[in-house]
Amino acid sequence: MKKSTKTLAKRRLLVTRFPLEARMGGEEVHTFTLMERLRGRGYKTYFLGSCPVLLFGEWDGKRRAWLGKPPVTKIWLVLFTVMSPVLFILSGFYLWRARRKWKVDTLYCLSFGEKLMMTPWGRIFGMKVLWLEHARIGRWLRGNPWRIWYSFLSRFVTVVVTSRAMKEKVPAKNVVATSCGVELEKSRPLRKEILSFLKGGFGVGTVCRLTVDKGVDKIVRLVDTEPDMRLVLVGSGPLLSAIESSKNRDRILHVDSLARGELTSLYKALDVFILGSTEFDPFGMVAAEAMMAGTATVVTRECGISFDLKNGREAMVVGAGFAEMDKAVRKLRDSRLREKIGKAGKKFAKEHYSIERMVEEFVRLLE
Repeated sequence: MKKSTKTLAKRRLLVTRFPLEARMGGEEVHTFTLMERLRGRGYKTYFLGSCPVLLFGEWDGKRRAWLGKPPVTKIWLVLFTVMSPVLFILSGFYLWRARRKWKVDTLYCLSFGEKLMMTPWGRIFGMKVLWLEHARIGRWLRGNPWRIWYSFLSRFVTVVVTSRAMKEKVPAKNVVATSCGVELEKSRPLRKEILSFLKGGFGVGTVCRLTVDKGVDKIVRLVDTEPDMRLVLVGSGPLLSAIESSKNRDRILHVDSLARGELTSLYKALDVFILGSTEFDPFGMVAAEAMMAGTATVVTRECGISFDLKNGREAMVVGAGFAEMDKAVRKLRDSRLREKIGKAGKKFAKEHYSIERMVEEFVRLLE
């Protein structure tokens, strides 16, 4: 036991992120949670990058740096390519300085740009390199000229994806699937407006960006099916104006955001939680959280988490169309089925999506 602790204490991770845009979301929560737990096990964690969210976090050391933005838009594909010789030299300098100052021995890359630029230096310096792939794999990578370089470099790193579903989506070697770990914060009292809204109705809710790819345009149609339907939407996005002008607006409650403890209370207050992604969603942390809260959950087959679940046992797994979502929600009006799936989902989530399990899997990768 002492030998293991000593080994872990020597590990020094440098987390890097130079994002196109940043806001607190699943990737950031996952990173903060994992690093906090690793520090508790003797690791040292440092941050280098331009991400304002991660720069605000707690680290053993951190430094703001510039490496442009990842080549995932037309303009940044051109700029990144033109500037790549300079960015490559900058990457080497940043990494050399971090190794000299913090003695880091493991490079933990989150965004596309530094994977392309820093990985060669990391290997030259003898570092272990991990790539974390949280983002949906889309045209930004499949049609990207830098994909060839990405695929080549992946031979020399460990690529970690957040679900089994992602393994076949990532054009890389050495891919390991490690599901996100989730942990519910202690419940905090829900706002009176939410409690009053849900009272006496059949409560359905979702937590996501209000966009078509999250299936929100289909989810809001659920309120047209039954007069007692009450839909709680937590999030913001371009569909908000359309939602506010819908014909059964009085059956919809929109909340921009909730504190983590309030989210726990919301999950428990709902009859059904739904994540209606219509395009591939790497995992679906909010669905795992709802399951862990014991709430009957509906997910589409586009959600990475669906690969782990059996329809009608731990959750309702459906196609991404309105008819299938509606059919699943109607079935869950049966309180016995709802309770059965809620209990099975909670048991499954605690066994497969716990923070402890996630950390153990990362420890094995780092040793």
